[in-house]
Amino acid sequence: MEWEHNFPKGFGHTSIAFLKRCIGFEDAKNGDMDAALFVVSRCVKRDRICDLRRKYPDAILIPVLGINKLPLALAMAIGLPIWTKVYMIHSIPRKLLCSIQRLLHKPMFAGQILENTEYILVDDVITTGGTISALRRFVMFHGGIVVAVVALAYAIGSHAVAPLRRHIVRLMIKFGLGLLSLLRRLGIAVSAQGLTNSQVKYLLRFSSLGNIRKRAEQFILT
Repeated sequence: MEWEHNFPKGFGHTSIAFLKRCIGFEDAKNGDMDAALFVVSRCVKRDRICDLRRKYPDAILIPVLGINKLPLALAMAIGLPIWTKVYMIHSIPRKLLCSIQRLLHKPMFAGQILENTEYILVDDVITTGGTISALRRFVMFHGGIVVAVVALAYAIGSHAVAPLRRHIVRLMIKFGLGLLSLLRRLGIAVSAQGLTNSQVKYLLRFSSLGNIRKRAEQFILT
């Protein structure tokens, strides 16, 4: 599922550093809903919530559901309808993975989606965007329409979730069509436009296609 060129930047509220300093952050990550509601109350910007609701009044929120209660608490704070019929069925804890592992091992989702319905995806922290990208793919594959992404905090440079055209051009000039073949063989994406912007920038750090291949092959699960 390629990202639209005009997909909006992610709606954010605070920095990762501030979020992690909030009292109750670890408890919220470990399943404490009261702690999650408190942390969200400390972090959300009401003007940004109003802006989101004004732009997408008919959208439904899909939080990344799991032990971590921050996405659900953020969805509740936004105030739009929440869809809880989508859930993660397989994922290696993202914080334990390096960037190339996050590319290789995408979360899997299951559940129900209403066709031709606008959805906003909600998570607590977005770094490379792999989880949100996998959730978007699931929603769109089942006929939904993803109009925006919301998180409490983003890694530096990650607000642009969809890949920027200039970065795609640099990637293709640097590595050529061989990169597309490698991405497909590794099950990462069928095109560069299917990557997130942070994933594209990560790949641009490699000096050669061979180095990407060698790095990936170190972590392929058998």
